[in-house]
Formats: sequence, structure tokens, C-alpha cells
Amino acid sequence: MPSNTGDEIPSYLLVETEDIKAVSEYAGLNFKECLELNCYEYRQYFKDAFVYKYKQFKEGREYLEDCWLLQQTKPDKNKLREKFGKAV
Repeated sequence: MPSNTGDEIPSYLLVETEDIKAVSEYAGLNFKECLELNCYEYRQYFKDAFVYKYKQFKEGREYLEDCWLLQQTKPDKNKLREKFGKAV
């Protein structure tokens, strides 16, 4: 799972099945059932598990908000008008 700490994770702490475990716990499936999911179902469960985990604490919600903001490609004209006036 991505980390927002910016710290490099030592190789001895890397876990090959961490994403499968997250999907397993979130969806209530065993590892075999997780591996039998099609790629779209698996990625959706993984995303949902990630969001669920991070929204449980304040820093995680801030991280998710930052991720959402970075994905935006169009300006929020209403927010810009609020901040800078009608000229925007």
C-alpha cells in the first residue's frame, strides 16, 4: 500500500502478499478466493480496502483528500470566485 510518510521502507519489512491480505480482510475472502477474482474486481476491492483503512484517522483522510485534489484536471470556478472575486 502506498505510504504518505515519504520514508523508504527497509527491504526486510517488505511483504509480498500485503495487498492480498488487505483485500482478504476487507472482502472477507480467503487468499485463494482473492486470487480467483478477475483483475477488475480485485483492483476495486483493493482500492476500497485502501480508502477504508485511510479514512479511519485524520491524517489518512487528509492524505485521501490530497490524492483527490491531485487528480482534478478542471478548476473549481466557484471556489476561485469565492477566493478571488467575480473576475475569475
